[in-house]
Amino acid sequence: MLARELMTPSPLSISTETLISEIIHIMLSKNVGAIMVTACDGSLVGMVSEGDLIRRKGGACQQRLNHWLELLAEDEPINLEFLHNLQLGEITAASVMTRPVITRNEQTDIWEIVDVMLKHGIKRVPITRKGKIVGMINRRDFLRVLITQEV
Repeated sequence: MLARELMTPSPLSISTETLISEIIHIMLSKNVGAIMVTACDGSLVGMVSEGDLIRRKGGACQQRLNHWLELLAEDEPINLEFLHNLQLGEITAASVMTRPVITRNEQTDIWEIVDVMLKHGIKRVPITRKGKIVGMINRRDFLRVLITQEV
């Protein structure tokens, strides 16, 4: 079986300038764990996953921000809306996306894609044609293959 037979066509994509707050809203409303990031010409330049967003919050930069906010607040409670805006602010997909993205083309055998996922510890592989995203294969797609082979 080839990637084109298993892939979900036309996965969600955003531009590099999409704000994190918008990315979160899209992910939650569409019930997806990752969104492809494309350049103006439609070429795939990165991917933002739930993991990228979670890792961003726990970094050294966030710890420094928390420290300064505690000093500035002088033991007064900090407005949660203010904190939310500080944390999401003007940060864009380009700041948090994973790049480069490991991809395969439509003619790739699906078991090669399984090997790539296992080797690199990734959950999904974008399928491209001439550098542009045409589909996505994730772990759940392979579960569908396994269940149909058992019947």
